[in-house]
Amino acid sequence: MKFRNDLEKAVYDVAKSVCAKAHVEHNRVIEIESAETPEVASFSGPPKKEIDVITAMFSERVQMLISCKKYRARCEPTDVQEWGAVVHTMNRYSGGTKFLGLVISPSGFTAGCEAWATSHNLGLIPPLKGKDFKFAETSAIQVSRRVLGAFAKRLNFPHEALFVAPGFYDFVFGLAADFEGRDEAAAGRHGGRYSMLETGWMSSFGELVSTTRNAEIKDIVATDECLGLVLSTGLLFLYFGDRIVFGNGTGFAVPGRPIEPGCRKNLDGAPYSFAELRRLVIGQKLTSAADFGSHFEFGLSNDVNLGFYPRMLHVVRTLNPPEEHLL
Repeated sequence: MKFRNDLEKAVYDVAKSVCAKAHVEHNRVIEIESAETPEVASFSGPPKKEIDVITAMFSERVQMLISCKKYRARCEPTDVQEWGAVVHTMNRYSGGTKFLGLVISPSGFTAGCEAWATSHNLGLIPPLKGKDFKFAETSAIQVSRRVLGAFAKRLNFPHEALFVAPGFYDFVFGLAADFEGRDEAAAGRHGGRYSMLETGWMSSFGELVSTTRNAEIKDIVATDECLGLVLSTGLLFLYFGDRIVFGNGTGFAVPGRPIEPGCRKNLDGAPYSFAELRRLVIGQKLTSAADFGSHFEFGLSNDVNLGFYPRMLHVVRTLNPPEEHLL
């Protein structure tokens, strides 16, 4: 499959991973009536307009039409108008399928795009609501994953309001707005606490949880630089104390010299052997997580919490009363 650029390929890969069913079409022809009216597209009337579209298929009845704009300058209102018209036209002739539209333009949008996006109920990445800023391309891709993943979960609840303007626009804005200024701030502080293993991109606690939830522990990593877990499906979690790295660990060389970490058990921190701790946690699935700043904990499927400290691991049975469920 050929792609127009690396942004389109990355967004397609995100749609494929979230929805399982996704496809990309180039030079799909629609016909434009006028670029100056709210209804700018139909299946009849000149001039013709060729579009590139990624379709994320959440179900046979709910699909998202994604337009990737890799421009040097900011995206103009005409681009947003025309995409709104595409979505409107698809809904008009859909036979029951509901379509939503998403426009991704890392270089940002001009102020005139907001009115068109809200009236046509389009999601914009980066978000635009009286603000003017742009994203690094890596952040735009991360936000697209956040939006598609959240939308997939949102469909499990009443979601009709998302199809009424500006419901979907506001939904995307709420998920993407906290990325504003994130890249600039990170450049000043040399990175945040969470980052992705494969790319070095900044990440978050929420993304770590969604990535590792229900993964099975295959092994424990312990070096003089970090502690961590080898997880199912090739995932790797590394705790360095002041930062946390996770993601696809295939072929990754864990830094540092192997050590046997200190191990503690129960609330009183009694000594525990590394061999016993391994037998307790390997094969268990990750069910929850918590970041306390001074340490990080995973909840496991056997009602045990596994805590990560610098060069130390701590396990606690979470059943009550604690004194009757000591390890």
